[in-house]
Amino acid sequence: MKNPFLNFFYVPPAQKLLDIAFKRAMKSSASVSKNAPILIKAKKKEAKRIKVAIEELIDRILKIIKMVPIIEELPDFYRELASLLVDTDQLRLTLGKLNGILPILSKIKREYLSKLRKIEHPKEGDRIRRAVFGRVSSILRKQSDNLEYLNSIRGKLREIPSIDYSIPCIVCAGAPNVGKSSIVKEISTKKKIEVQEYPFTTKKLILGHLKIERRFDTVSLQIMDSPGILDRPLESRNNIEKQAILALRLISDLILFIFDPTPACGYTIESQINLFNEIKENFIQKENINYIIVFNKKDLASESEIKYLKNELKLTDDDFILTNALTGENLDKIIARLRDMFIKPMESKDF
Repeated sequence: MKNPFLNFFYVPPAQKLLDIAFKRAMKSSASVSKNAPILIKAKKKEAKRIKVAIEELIDRILKIIKMVPIIEELPDFYRELASLLVDTDQLRLTLGKLNGILPILSKIKREYLSKLRKIEHPKEGDRIRRAVFGRVSSILRKQSDNLEYLNSIRGKLREIPSIDYSIPCIVCAGAPNVGKSSIVKEISTKKKIEVQEYPFTTKKLILGHLKIERRFDTVSLQIMDSPGILDRPLESRNNIEKQAILALRLISDLILFIFDPTPACGYTIESQINLFNEIKENFIQKENINYIIVFNKKDLASESEIKYLKNELKLTDDDFILTNALTGENLDKIIARLRDMFIKPMESKDF
């Protein structure tokens, strides 16, 4: 699904809303016979203005409220990140206050339309309409802080990445410079890669899509690289960053962990293994998320370097895939493993 906050657009200040509503009201015209008495014309004209002004405000405030999704109804990933970005209790309270003025505005409309029907002089109509505009202005100006608050938080919420919950999500992890982004790009069916912001980091998520043909249809998988996110220990982050990173557990169906057996990436084997163990503890074991281990840079790695990493991880030859992302060597084995994990179980259910 797309980020549910993408429709959280600009929220005008109170005065802007009033200006729009009153301008429309003053331009409105009531249908009345030319031969009608002046008093009747005055009543209809001012009644129309009152209705248009208040209904315009109610409509615009309702649209503002509906722009914000109900936090409790959001998928876990979006709810978690939203609660990190803003005070969701304050957001609910703010929307509740805005919603609370709607029946008040409706009551004012009924009350003053009733008064308008009882006037005995045309000039009284103008006085009543001005009184309505005054009361409405006072009510809306008291909501200025709430409107400003909504406008101040919308940008943060709109930056949450859009993740498709309907298809599995493969998250690539590993130290910087091990070849994660190259692997994401090369195994993606379409080479057009999406780049999205991720809260509390200066980096961006890189999203690719892998389409795997079945007998009668095509199944899609999302592949996500997370540069600057799952590439260094959690202990080096502040609490908010940690929570934002751990929120990725909520969308991860599989971790594709990439190792560089050589010194080329600039990170020791020990530091890469420590990172893997941390992700294993926080993602794989806690959330029962499956994983695939990849040793990249096959062209640069010596047999002894590969053997050392394999022994340190206590792996057999079948426990990892040895690849060269630059030439594409053995990337088909990653796709085959993904097919075994995600597509074959689907196919068995179809029969």
